[in-house]
Amino acid sequence: MDLYIDIGSTNIKWSHGKTAGKIPFPAAFDAAYPRYEVRADEIFSIVLNLIDTHRPRRAFFSVQMHGYVLLKEGREATGYISWRDERGKDLSPDFALTEEYGVRIKPNLPRLSLQAQSVAADEFCTLGSYLVYRLTGKNTTHVTDAAASGFYNVKTGARDSCRYRLPEAVYRVQEAGRYKDTAVFSPVGDQQASVLGAWKGMENAEGYVLNLGTAAQLCCTAEGFAAGDFESRPYFGGNTLCTVTGLPGGGYISRTIGTMSAKALRETLAEAYASALKKLPPRRKIIVTGGVVHYHRILIEETLETLQKEYVLNEGADALAGLKILAEEIK
Repeated sequence: MDLYIDIGSTNIKWSHGKTAGKIPFPAAFDAAYPRYEVRADEIFSIVLNLIDTHRPRRAFFSVQMHGYVLLKEGREATGYISWRDERGKDLSPDFALTEEYGVRIKPNLPRLSLQAQSVAADEFCTLGSYLVYRLTGKNTTHVTDAAASGFYNVKTGARDSCRYRLPEAVYRVQEAGRYKDTAVFSPVGDQQASVLGAWKGMENAEGYVLNLGTAAQLCCTAEGFAAGDFESRPYFGGNTLCTVTGLPGGGYISRTIGTMSAKALRETLAEAYASALKKLPPRRKIIVTGGVVHYHRILIEETLETLQKEYVLNEGADALAGLKILAEEIK
């Protein structure tokens, strides 16, 4: 029986057979802005306990992206430096990125953040590849996770040079190694897994996906490599997940819901989502996913009505559903 683990920003969710649960994601030990660092071994301990408890035949992971861990001779030299960390905000990049890298230069980009690092280290891990390394000894992950670091050209498959050893980026979800009797599979980006899960049970997987988690993204898939006024994130099957990031999600709503009127909040959300729609290829409808739908359903519905697009609220869809689809394709 397979174990599915989704490592989100708020919770680590898991599913094994007919059982499922969630565990709070560890708190940061350093959250003094612009830093946001979590003890990496605390994250790994949760994952290890889930595997040891359930003893699955196979383990599949989706992980939050844009974070990293540095190693020195195989041991943690830093904590997990989260996507919330913006220590790169005042730095001038010593590199350039084209649209083929699938990510843009921004304060939380790992490649930029590394310019501020002075710790002695020799290896770079994404969160996904760190977990695989701890379980199997191999620093490897799927390109949907790796590309968020800013080191990988997703169109050509080339990997840029770095003063640290970088993870191997694979383009198929495949067995990365073994932990005891469990086959450990290459982790995928949580956004891509959520998008895949959003279409489960629907007749036509064609449209936008508005993923409302702690942060929010609006995206749609395109065949092959596609570029435009969006991030050309890698998707499964060699396709592109055209993505507009930096949209107000659950974190923004929680911070502002008591400080502005409901009307003003709806207008702020609608303006941001409408602007994002204009940047993406045309699609007919919007599938809305994420925990925010459950907690703020009326607000989200009223906001979507102003966009004048057909929409479907699919709050039951999540990254775990996407992982199950990927696992079924491998059997």
